[in-house]
Amino acid sequence: MLNQLGQPVWRPRSPAGYDDVAGSWAAPDALVRRVEVAQRLAAQVGDIDPRDLARKLFAGSLSDLTMAEIERAESRRTGIALLLVSPEFQRR
Repeated sequence: MLNQLGQPVWRPRSPAGYDDVAGSWAAPDALVRRVEVAQRLAAQVGDIDPRDLARKLFAGSLSDLTMAEIERAESRRTGIALLLVSPEFQRR
């Protein structure tokens, strides 16, 4: 998964380390890779309610918009994936 995200273990592309510029993280292909990884992780979580998980992880700091998207998810797995790619989770 780290290779897919462009951060292979112990092998940054330069001596300065992994990229931390917006162009590397906000590019469309980078976003797609993060969503794909989030979906794979969500598939392994099991039967966890994403709404409960969101409330526990982000007590009082989850935006109404993010919670609304999680609540509208078509499945628990999709709700977990949405939580993993949410702005709040990405900031952590």
